[in-house]
This record gives sequence, C-alpha cells and structure tokens, in this order.
Amino acid sequence: MSVARRLLGLFRELQYRMYGRSFVGVMSPGDVCSVEDRTPGLTHGDVVHPCVRYIEDGFEGHKWWMVYTPYYAANASLENPILCYGDSETDEAPKRWSFCYVIQPQQSRGYNSDPTMFFRDGRLFVFWRENETPRTDAFHCCRATFGGEVKAGKLVPFENPLLVEPLNYEDRETCPTIIPSDGSYMSYAMHLRFFSSRLRSMKGVLGKLLNRCAVVLDLLGVCSQQKSYGIAIWTGDTLQHSFSYKKTVRFKGVNKLYRPWHMDFFDYDGVRYAIVQTNQSNADLCLAKSTDGETFTFFKKPLITNRTIDMVGIYKPTALVVDDVFYLYYTAQDKDNRALNKLYMTKMSINQILNSVQ
Repeated sequence: MSVARRLLGLFRELQYRMYGRSFVGVMSPGDVCSVEDRTPGLTHGDVVHPCVRYIEDGFEGHKWWMVYTPYYAANASLENPILCYGDSETDEAPKRWSFCYVIQPQQSRGYNSDPTMFFRDGRLFVFWRENETPRTDAFHCCRATFGGEVKAGKLVPFENPLLVEPLNYEDRETCPTIIPSDGSYMSYAMHLRFFSSRLRSMKGVLGKLLNRCAVVLDLLGVCSQQKSYGIAIWTGDTLQHSFSYKKTVRFKGVNKLYRPWHMDFFDYDGVRYAIVQTNQSNADLCLAKSTDGETFTFFKKPLITNRTIDMVGIYKPTALVVDDVFYLYYTAQDKDNRALNKLYMTKMSINQILNSVQ
C-alpha cells in the first residue's frame, strides 16, 4: 500500500470517529456470482448496476431476472444493458446467471447507464438511462431514461423517453426505479448535481488550480462540487409518454459523510424500503424505510462496508425479500484489481436484518 493510501486511511479513520460513521456492516460479504459473458475479451465478466427481480409465476420459463451493465476499467462505452436470467436448484436466489441478450448496444456518441426493470400483469419491462446520445439530442435534453417491453426474446422499444433531464450539470433521473402504483406509475431516482457550473466555467491557471483542489477535497470527504439532494419523484399514467417530475424529498437520518449516489427499492409487509449506495466512492450500503412512500429514513447501521467485506469499490446494490429472506446483490472490486467489478450475493432473514440495523 502506498504512503498516500495509508495517510488517506488514517484520515478516514479519524473522520469516521468524529462523525459517527460505522466501520462495520451487519451482513457478511456473501458469495461471488457467476455471470455468463459473451464478450470476455472486451468486458472481462465485469458487472455494475445490477437490478434483480423475482417473478413468482415465472416469465419465459424463469423466475429470476437481472439486467446490468459492464463497466470494465471504468470504460463508459461498455456500459450497455444486458438481460440475464438465473435458475437455482433450491428456492434461494441464484448465484449463476445466464446471458439472454444485449438490451441496448453501444451508442455512436455518449453512453448508456443505470438499467432497471419491473414485472406487471405478465409483462416484463426494462429501462435504462442515456447520457448525451443522439436520442437525447433528438428530445432536446442532456440525459433521459428510455425503455421497452421484453417480448419473445427481444426488446420492443417505446418511442418516447420516460424521464427527461435538460440540465447539463444536474440530473433528477439518476439510477431510476419504476414502480406500478394504483393503475398508474411512479419513479424514484436520485437527484444529483455533478459539478458546480461556476467552478467549471472558470478558466486559466486559477480555474485549473481550484478544480484540482476540489478533487482533493472531495477525495478527503471535506467538501464536494457534487451534491445529493435526495429522491426525485416522478409520476405518469402510461409508459408510452414521459412522466412528470413531482418533487425531490431529502433522506432523513443521513450521516454527514454520506452523499447518496445510487439506490433500489423493494416492498415488504406494507413498508417501502430503499437500499442505498451512500457515496459515489468509498461507499457503504445502507437501508432506509418509508411508511408514506415519499420520506425515507436511514437505519443507523450499514448493511455492508468496505472493512466488513475487505474489498473496495462498492457500487449500486439491488435487493428483494422472498419468503422472508432478504437477498442483497452488490458489486465490488478486489484490492489487487481495481479495473474489475464482480457481483456478490449475501442473504439474511429480513427480521434479523431489521433488528440488526436499528
């Protein structure tokens, strides 16, 4: 380990203690998953942004489905959504995933990200986010969420984007989750500011110096151009037309060192839960709950931390409860290979989880 990394580790140790950020999560690292890769020389079996859904009666012969994107060596051109199915010899969530097909190929310009999916009335729908692509240009925006329906082994795309973000440095549709709601639909997405427009517009030596200082301060967790405003809520009556942005609600009970970045949602026993990646880098995975479907409050203890699993690069999780068992899928990097993101699955009784994170 380099001297710089050791110093950073010591600084974070002190910082964690000052702000009460927990070092240890309540869940084990779990097991690494096997995900079939049809282009191993290019994508190297890399997995980020998993979204896993369980369909009790099955869909096209399978109960477990996942959509994800590769992101090997942080190469955004590889970040193209892939649909998979998983089968298990028991009733547990699968650790082996089989390739189905690429949902959205590489763009001629810009890139894809943040896939999600849901099942309703015997139909499976997949969505993903596009960033500065020809299609976002056509709809006069910087970023948008597009999607379609899975039918007979292919995706039938919808013509219009579901969520539309015109702003350059801000996004209200990061990592969206679409949820059917009383005959209509809603979407939760992270509302983020990526950069300060004022700082980015500064030119010359001073501008370069201030931007470099901002990167260092962000690494130290002192301050950041990036802002996490909370959960953006969108609503719509149909998947064929764009949703309307309703409002942004802040998380409650968030540690001061957290800037929530990506998330997924699930319902259990009449309560809606968010599983949250707490920072873009140096993240924990935490659970939050809401009784009104809008205001989400963090539980005190994290589910997963870097120290707990002895890995780095924790990224967007996905979670669900089946037969009172809480299944958590997440991605992380080995310390000796930061270019490769692997998929892991860990599990615990949902009642034990809820008792442990209090």
